[in-house]
Amino acid sequence: MTTALLFALVLQQAAPGVVWSDDPPAPVEEVAVAAPLPVLPAHALADPYGWERSQCSPFIRKDEPLEHCQARVRVTLAAAMGDRLPDGLRPSKALENCTPGTAANGYAIQCGPRPVAALGAPPPRKRSATAAPSAPPAAP
Repeated sequence: MTTALLFALVLQQAAPGVVWSDDPPAPVEEVAVAAPLPVLPAHALADPYGWERSQCSPFIRKDEPLEHCQARVRVTLAAAMGDRLPDGLRPSKALENCTPGTAANGYAIQCGPRPVAALGAPPPRKRSATAAPSAPPAAP
């Protein structure tokens, strides 16, 4: 009797209402939302160099590398100030100066300023570290 009761309970719980449709779902249109302009305090717009120094202080940036912090702050300042941003704070165009890397550095491409050796500078001269002759000890 217990088996019959469990069997009846299982049959009542089965959902016969599964309906398959051949119609594809309507396409969902993605709406591109423009990023809002960063809101900077008035003193950041008045002194952008001071703002960069304050935001990239080791006490504020913690473990973030200095170069990443400067790039982040400069892009934010460029978006907020536009053409009023001083030339010294304009985001770097280092990624435009990319050349194929060498096997020595292990990278496929090398971006940024080129090393001094690649610019044709003479290599440093080798120095000799021999000891100069010294005077004999004074007699007592």
